Amino acid sequence: MIRKILFCFIALCGATITMAQEVTTMWPYIYSDFQSGTVYFKDQQTLVAPVNVHLLKSALHYLENDQIKEAKSSDIVLVQVGYDRYYMRNSQLMRVVVGDSVGFVAELVTADFNALTESGGAYGSSSNVQATRKLSSMEIGGVSITNHIELKNRKDGGAMLPLAKKYYIVTEDQVYSANKKEFESQLPTEKRDAFKQFIKQHKIKWNQPDSLITLLEFLKG
Repeated sequence: MIRKILFCFIALCGATITMAQEVTTMWPYIYSDFQSGTVYFKDQQTLVAPVNVHLLKSALHYLENDQIKEAKSSDIVLVQVGYDRYYMRNSQLMRVVVGDSVGFVAELVTADFNALTESGGAYGSSSNVQATRKLSSMEIGGVSITNHIELKNRKDGGAMLPLAKKYYIVTEDQVYSANKKEFESQLPTEKRDAFKQFIKQHKIKWNQPDSLITLLEFLKG
């Protein structure tokens, strides 16, 4: 049972592989280069290859004969890169920060490409339409350029991208946003009064994973 095997871990907050110092349109990846990793698929197949997490859609990219390819998100269960483990949830790779086999706190990092494309609409076109056009015409590493060597050679030529980091509380069948209002809205109506009492007692700090793990106690209860 691959699912049970993959969930047999406890408190995965160890050191992570060196992340990219600068995330740009030419290198929109978590890591400063592709790293040896193992991908576990739903059909119980595995892939061992150099991998990286692309920050446009939080998708998995891997190298095959120095060509960058994207794995189908719906087929992925788990990606392990050194001490880092990512589970595919909501079609995005979420890194385990702390947790156990029952549930964990996850971190999702994405690049804000909209910051480069946002502008007022012209000649009656909406800003969303303009942004989509700009994004589709923009050179993006791993998307419009898929040769690994070429991309590395052009790594420093892109525009800087701001990053967005969000935390989630993940159970085997649900992903909860680490935001008080959003978390409560995802609960059944009959559990919301108990939730309000719980957070009064525990003083949850919504931006700290070690505090968020306490919410798993509430969800289990």
